[in-house]
Amino acid sequence: MFRDLTGITVAITGASAGIGAASARALVAEGANVVLGARRVERLEELGTELGDKAAIVEMDVRAPADSKRLVDTAVERFGKLDAIVVNAGIGAYGGIMDLTDDQLATMMDTNIAGTVWPIRAAVPSFLESGEGDIVIVASVAGLRGAGDEAVYAATKFAQVGLAGGLD
Repeated sequence: MFRDLTGITVAITGASAGIGAASARALVAEGANVVLGARRVERLEELGTELGDKAAIVEMDVRAPADSKRLVDTAVERFGKLDAIVVNAGIGAYGGIMDLTDDQLATMMDTNIAGTVWPIRAAVPSFLESGEGDIVIVASVAGLRGAGDEAVYAATKFAQVGLAGGLD
């Protein structure tokens, strides 16, 4: 590790599986506290049990601004602060622009774009209050170059990369 993570508090969206769960495990192994947010509460509970008192869980949907605020509030209430947020929740639906339903496209765009903005927006006041904070956005190489069977998915990932650049 490049910096000592002992005692820092990190909120993670999409924490019930994959990169989110792996990030939580790695952070706790380095001494961090984690607040795990996702829709699949059963998986969150299993991971929370595995990680013990260094973890808190929040059933949430990143598409709901109030849920993102609850994630941040839980970090502050449980661990006294929020030092970083890992915005990881996302979905992919692949196919040509005409191959996917309106609902599939809307869900993917709302999850991947708004679901990146809302958690960051919820975390920023805490970062401003403390004078520091880290934002990690888990995007995709598709956010740098798209392909024909993932045009809309790539657009959502381009949006994440653009947001990261703008925030930086």
